[in-house]
Amino acid sequence: MKAKLGYKNKLVGIVGEEVYVFDGKLYTAPLGEVVRYYLFGSGVLPQAIREISKDVIRLLLKTGDFETVVHSKVQYGESLSE
Repeated sequence: MKAKLGYKNKLVGIVGEEVYVFDGKLYTAPLGEVVRYYLFGSGVLPQAIREISKDVIRLLLKTGDFETVVHSKVQYGESLSE
C-alpha cells in the first residue's frame, strides 16, 4: 500500500508495511504495530504516530486493506496481542 494523509502541520505516509510521520522529526513504525495499538491500546509507538493511528485505521478500512493486514498477521502465526 502507498498512501499519504494530509495534515496542516505534519506529513504522514504509508509505504508498504511502514507508517512515516514527519513532524519536525521523522518517525516510523510498522503498520502492524499501528493496528495493534489501535485495537488493544498497547505497543511501543512514538507519540506522533499514536496521534494519527485512528486516521491510518480509517484509511485501511476505507480501502479494504485493514482485513489484509490483520489476516496476514494471523496467517504467519503472529498475534496482534503480543
